[in-house]
Amino acid sequence: MIRRKKNNVPILIIVFLLIIIFLQSLYIIKVNSLFKQLDSLNHISKQVAHLNNLTLKNNMLISHLMTRMHDIMTSYQQNLSKNYASNELNYNYSAFTKITTRTIPIVAVSSDGKGVIGKLEVKLIPGNNNVFIETNPFSQEDLQYSLNKAVLVAKLKVKNYKYDKDFVFSYHTDANVIGGESAGAAATIAIIAALTNSKLKNDCVITGTIEPDGTIGKVAGLIEKAFAVAKANYSCFLIPYGQSKIRYYEKVVKPINIVRGFTILNTYYEPKEINLIEIAKKEWNLTVIEVKTIDEALKYFIS
Repeated sequence: MIRRKKNNVPILIIVFLLIIIFLQSLYIIKVNSLFKQLDSLNHISKQVAHLNNLTLKNNMLISHLMTRMHDIMTSYQQNLSKNYASNELNYNYSAFTKITTRTIPIVAVSSDGKGVIGKLEVKLIPGNNNVFIETNPFSQEDLQYSLNKAVLVAKLKVKNYKYDKDFVFSYHTDANVIGGESAGAAATIAIIAALTNSKLKNDCVITGTIEPDGTIGKVAGLIEKAFAVAKANYSCFLIPYGQSKIRYYEKVVKPINIVRGFTILNTYYEPKEINLIEIAKKEWNLTVIEVKTIDEALKYFIS
């Protein structure tokens, strides 16, 4: 009896089909997942594009606002300048009000260590006791503080001041930025001359801070300033009391023999002192005078 072999092919086909169906299902699931991710990415991309669009619009709006602000500020400054010029013209030609101006030389030390001469102009206009400083060149805060002290001292020195003036200060110098208090004494003298309608002499320069009690405070750079004053052909230079003797340190290099044929150099700084009054007179024919208070200084500027 012959037995027929059992045929397993259909079973294998079914297994293969099941595997294919399973793999196809996995593929479909994966594709659907990818499509969902793509949808999410498209959504994010749209959100990013929307955000970029909003950012662009915001930047354009800010730029427009900044432009408008600049135009408004420019227009305001132009109108302010026109009003100021118009008021100044009215003050000059009005029969009831006037502007009083005084100019005094000032001396400073530049950023490269050289003495420089400039001019300080004080202008009195009818007002309410305000202090104004022109901002060209730019002025630092210590300068503003110094000028306020100068105005205070000057008002105390002038009898019967009615507190009906505004004080406008202008600096004429090559510097881009001005600062420091060394022109405080000069500013006080110019204010007093303007308030008393006195003329200023033109042969002296003063340097020194001004204190509320009228004393003249110490400053730096006196040698450089004295040279600049002499070079500008002024005959006298007023400095704070006690500063005519200037101490400096001179470098000294001294060889010391340790053993035969072997020498070391000992370097140190030796204190020296010069008398500015003597040096200025001898070298530059400049008279240097020490002053303690603004009252002492006034006689050299106001007759």
